[in-house]
Amino acid sequence: MRAFLSGIREGIAIDWPILAGAGGVWSALVLMLAAKGVDGLQVSSYAANLLLYLLGLALMALWVVGTMLYRVRPDSPIRFIASLVASGGWARRFARGLPMLTALIVFMPAFSALKSAIARFTSYSWDPTWIALDRVIHGTDAWRLLQPLLGYPIVTSLLSVAYVLWFFLIYSGSIYFCFLSRDAERRARYFISYFATWTVCGVCLAIAFASVGPCFVGPLMGIHTFDAQMAYLNAANEHYPVLILKAESFILNAQIHADHGLGAGISAMPSMHVAMALLFALAIAPVSKLARIGGFAFFATIQVATVHLAAHYAVDGYMAAIATLSLWMLAKPLARWVTGGSRFGAMAAGPASAEPAAA
Repeated sequence: MRAFLSGIREGIAIDWPILAGAGGVWSALVLMLAAKGVDGLQVSSYAANLLLYLLGLALMALWVVGTMLYRVRPDSPIRFIASLVASGGWARRFARGLPMLTALIVFMPAFSALKSAIARFTSYSWDPTWIALDRVIHGTDAWRLLQPLLGYPIVTSLLSVAYVLWFFLIYSGSIYFCFLSRDAERRARYFISYFATWTVCGVCLAIAFASVGPCFVGPLMGIHTFDAQMAYLNAANEHYPVLILKAESFILNAQIHADHGLGAGISAMPSMHVAMALLFALAIAPVSKLARIGGFAFFATIQVATVHLAAHYAVDGYMAAIATLSLWMLAKPLARWVTGGSRFGAMAAGPASAEPAAA
């Protein structure tokens, strides 16, 4: 218990500027929502987010333990795991990341509630602009350029699976940096960028350039530009499951019934799917060549999938990428200040780290 409490104090001491910033943004979101008559403190949303992070934490723990058992191959796996737990190192490592995990659990429900209440702050008026800009850049609607290559039900289904796996990235990726990253500066840079990206892209730009995106512009705005694309997606779903259609149906229903719970809300510009995929790729790239290739391949897949699956206009992804890369660059000196150079370089050091030395 002493090691656990000491770890929590150390985690707060290390991360307090990031925690304070995230707490300030969270408080501002709750107050903004309250001013518009929206409850930003729905217990069910926070409970759901907690369960998702606990699930991600359990999966990450299984992966780490499984990796260690494979490498060490002890005669008695149970005795080996028990000795690690008894050493206290793991408890302290978990405790050091717990304050940041708490911030993650608390932050997202307030953001989700604000996303579902964008219409109370502004009107969804930018879709015609993004449609026109897409056509200026690409010569036509961007999805039509991709259709000859991707317009096969099995391909569409696989892209929808990748799109849904993005949620696993959001939870497990952040858990990884909470507890497993050995590079304190990169860890701090990830979380500074994480909260800044949700704030700048997911709140400020989403309100300033409010739009609903191709899949919703028909039922919500009466603009039928993408009816042919939606007809293809529904036809493909008859052959192989296009998972995003269920998500879109849930979001549309939540929008119509003013549901402000976790996962609700419509905001196309900029694409947070693209923003978070790029952020994770940038943060994980130094770990290994495989991580770098995998991270950027997933980012490229998400950029293509958002357009092919009618979730976003292509320019939504371009704007997200530009903003995220800019915030990532701005976060570098802040991360150095937070970590004090190498002063907290051993923050994530502990028993049998799962992260190899940075390339």
